[in-house]
Amino acid sequence: MRRTLTVSAVLLAGLVGLTPPAAVAAAPPTTTATLPTGERLTVLPSPDGRLRYDVRPTVEKGMARALVHLRLGERDYEVPGTALPYLGRGLDLSLFDVRALLAGAAVPVDTTTFGAALAKQFKEDNARGSFGGQGLFAGGRSFTLAGPRPAAQPRSVMRTVSLDANDISGKPADTGVAFLYNTDDGTLLDPDESLNYFSGGTAKFSVPDGNYSALGLFWTADADGNPTEVRFSARPEFAVRADTTVRVDASRATSEVTWVTPHPALLDDTGFLFRRAAQTGPALLVDFDAGPGVPISVSPTAVPVRTGALQTYPYSRLVSPPGPGTPYEYVLQKASTGTIPRQRYVITAKDVAAVDATYFSEYSSLGLRQRSGMFAFEDVSGRVSHPIPLPRKQTEYVSAAPDLRWFGGFSKYVLPGPFPGWAGGQYEAFHAYQGGSTVTEDWNKFPLHPAGGVALLPLDDGSAPEQPAATRAGDLLRLSLTPFSDNQPGHLGFGFSGEARDTVTGHYTLTQDGTPIAEGNPAGVTALMLEQPVTSEPSTLGLTVDAGRTGPMYRQSTATHTEWTWPSRHVEGARLPAALVCLREKGSVDRSCAVEPMLTLGYAVGGLRPDGSTVSGPQSLDLTVGHLQQSAASPVTGATVQYSTDGTTWHDATVTARGDGVFHADFTAVTESFRGTDVSLRVTAADAAGATVAETITAAYHVYTS
Repeated sequence: MRRTLTVSAVLLAGLVGLTPPAAVAAAPPTTTATLPTGERLTVLPSPDGRLRYDVRPTVEKGMARALVHLRLGERDYEVPGTALPYLGRGLDLSLFDVRALLAGAAVPVDTTTFGAALAKQFKEDNARGSFGGQGLFAGGRSFTLAGPRPAAQPRSVMRTVSLDANDISGKPADTGVAFLYNTDDGTLLDPDESLNYFSGGTAKFSVPDGNYSALGLFWTADADGNPTEVRFSARPEFAVRADTTVRVDASRATSEVTWVTPHPALLDDTGFLFRRAAQTGPALLVDFDAGPGVPISVSPTAVPVRTGALQTYPYSRLVSPPGPGTPYEYVLQKASTGTIPRQRYVITAKDVAAVDATYFSEYSSLGLRQRSGMFAFEDVSGRVSHPIPLPRKQTEYVSAAPDLRWFGGFSKYVLPGPFPGWAGGQYEAFHAYQGGSTVTEDWNKFPLHPAGGVALLPLDDGSAPEQPAATRAGDLLRLSLTPFSDNQPGHLGFGFSGEARDTVTGHYTLTQDGTPIAEGNPAGVTALMLEQPVTSEPSTLGLTVDAGRTGPMYRQSTATHTEWTWPSRHVEGARLPAALVCLREKGSVDRSCAVEPMLTLGYAVGGLRPDGSTVSGPQSLDLTVGHLQQSAASPVTGATVQYSTDGTTWHDATVTARGDGVFHADFTAVTESFRGTDVSLRVTAADAAGATVAETITAAYHVYTS
């Protein structure tokens, strides 16, 4: 599954007897639609205009599992592999137009059945060696989105460009897709003028004079319709001054994507991205995610392009062979510019970061993990997620490069239904890795509690800014908090959202010098996002947030009650660094604000196992008290910790200050029950400026008898 970093919603405050907020902050705009073949498509625009996207395949293998993302002209298309040979032969490219689908364009097929019917048609036509004109497409039947078609642009002089090709078997190509792109001006060709299919070994285009790039995309499939090979045959640059013929034979794709890793690893998923940018206008993008174990070969080039830019990279996930020991995987991608190199990559320890990753879950389940890498030159990005058995501990070797940013997420399980989605996990902010480094990442580590956004990129990097939990501009307060987040900076949970079988509750109250000024119920959304005018005079603001979540997949950290207070005053002339924002709305960002001095909490339970439990008896807890990133922090003056094993009776823990806001708590939690018992936590903390936080976490973690 291609997956976005986060899904948020607008909080509509429902107030009783109180003055409502003047405005509600818009969350990052997220839109979802269904492809004609049934895949669920979600897109999240970045503040800088780039897109992160998620497409959940309807099947886990076969050509329908292969996904091709195209950017042609100024439009994006998401095309399942089973649809590729029918583009122009019964399926119009408009059917897979991301923008049109997100806008609610009427799809002329039943999305619950058409994908399976197309996969069946692909299997039959693949066995016959000829696509189109049969079955779904008998009698010249075709499918297209309703609506106006792009008007052909007038040309003063037109040339015929013939892309000639033999397919992978060496015969004149009757399958495969041809792409032609003007490298002088990316707007010169409409999407339909940039793509064609091979017939009798040729794909023809009618274009004006200029400089061009050509690409032939070929594949083979077995008798069951599963892809067995993919080839990219490129002519990155040539001039058209008269009728021109260019060969893009599949046999030119002589270099297979190969990774040589320090530890033995098996190819699990792989893809290849080809991006050709013009001197002006949008780039051509062909991103073929071939799926598990499918070999991909490309045509190497030696001469750098002279017009525009050429960028390519393979991306693969490789897993450790079955056997004893901690499992590991490699998540690799290696970009090249100007030429297409040979595709044998020898990976050393300096090329990757070693991530010691633990995925916590109180229940054994099959979840999903997505890790997407995005280079600086990319306009759109997303990667297929993979199933992950939970709970789990593994080592992940991840590519590191100066301009490579990673994002993704993890879910505890997959939602049921025809279009399964994610549930009960965490999303992560954009971040980078240092080659040769070793880092620890804990996912969903209990106890879970409310948290705000944290920028993990350098503060002067504005490519993917994060919104802090509380900011103020003049006398306008903005809040952005997500319950059920873990204790890894940059991770945010699924908040107040849940499925039908869950019971999700929420409530917030905002006070000013003890007087309520806003109140509401945020249940059903991901993040509590609120704008509220406050007094211009110095005051003490208070925020209380309650969140509850129970259901078949939730036993630990089922409810939180958090109270903050902090001193606040009028803000004038403040501006956040590039990595942070006050507000993101409709592709624009606002940084004219300051971060409020709210306190933050981080928990680390000693001896916590991946299933969220520890052994009955002596317990230890490290509590880290800090402030929101880039706020005016005052020294932390103290903290208390209480615990309960019945949720009613509370006992004081022995707390020792370790310095720098870290406090160590010792106590004893004993259970005589074979099933164990849950430990609830209640903590308080304060700083020298008068800011306080008090938090209660119900069933924070579990203890059991050894």
